[in-house]
Amino acid sequence: MSRAEQLPDAALPDDAASDHARRHLTATDQATLTRCRRRLRALLPDLPDTLEELRLRMAAIRGREIDLQMTDPGTPKLPSGMWCQLRATRDRPDRDLIWVDRRTSPFARTVVACHEFGHMICGHDPQPTREAVAEPWAVAQLAPRLSLDPAQISAVIGRCGEPYEPGSTEWQREREAELTGRILAQHILDPDRVRPRGLLRVLMGRS
Repeated sequence: MSRAEQLPDAALPDDAASDHARRHLTATDQATLTRCRRRLRALLPDLPDTLEELRLRMAAIRGREIDLQMTDPGTPKLPSGMWCQLRATRDRPDRDLIWVDRRTSPFARTVVACHEFGHMICGHDPQPTREAVAEPWAVAQLAPRLSLDPAQISAVIGRCGEPYEPGSTEWQREREAELTGRILAQHILDPDRVRPRGLLRVLMGRS
């Protein structure tokens, strides 16, 4: 073992530390991708071909309704996508809402929606609204556009692109959702999809 390998990252020259960090993150992503594929194979052995199919199948798996809405939020303060948990009302039981900002391309909207479904597949828990986003009032402002009372929104995971510290719990959560969502989106957006459907092409590195 060289002297450099014996030193903590902080003691390495900048270029050596950066290279060491890149190797670590690559290994971490490979391990994370393996976990994501394993979860998908267990929950969705045949990948859905559309967002609507994904919504219906995840609702059946979770045993609760999932709404998928794409609207203009009317404010720049929100992330490009959110998964909200909604409290029951007189007319409807507890349910999930995946919201996506429609002011992007169809491609981007699919990727963002799949990211939010990725959080569900990975078993992540949304946070209480005031802890989940930097501007809770912005979520309250969006609610009427979705025909919701802001008080209905009990918890949120938002795609904010926060600068999480690599390797932190929050960073790992976002990477899991990102990689899971990427597999889903690649399948849904693949114009040359070949049946029989499933994870075979993804697991072989062909998607």
